[in-house]
Amino acid sequence: MTFLKKNKSSLYTLGLILLVGVLALVFVPLIVVGNIWFMIGLVFLVGAAFFVVEKAHLFAGWFRFKKRGEEDLKDKKIEVKSVGSLKNGPIIINKYARFCLIVGVTLIVISMIVTSI
Repeated sequence: MTFLKKNKSSLYTLGLILLVGVLALVFVPLIVVGNIWFMIGLVFLVGAAFFVVEKAHLFAGWFRFKKRGEEDLKDKKIEVKSVGSLKNGPIIINKYARFCLIVGVTLIVISMIVTSI
C-alpha cells in the first residue's frame, strides 16, 4: 500500500498513457499501439538515465573557470581525495528517476506482452 501512495503520480501517468492507447485501438491496429508504448517506454528510460547520471557528479574536478579578479588557476591544486570520494559515492535514484523507471519499464513490458499476442 505504501508503494501505491508513494508513486501515485507515476501510476496516474501510466494509466493515462494506457487509456490513450486503448482508445487509439479504434483507429490503428494493436501492433502499432504496442510499438508506440515501447517507444514511449524507451523515452522514459532515457529520462531515468539522465536523472541518475545528473546526481553522479561525473564532471567533478575536471575544470574550473577563472572568475573576475581571481589569480591564475595553475597555482591552485584540485584536492584528489575530495573529488574521488565525491565520484565514488553511492548511486542516487531520486523521485524523478523512480517515476521514469516505473513508467518506462511497465510500458515496455506491457508492449512486449501486447505484441506477442
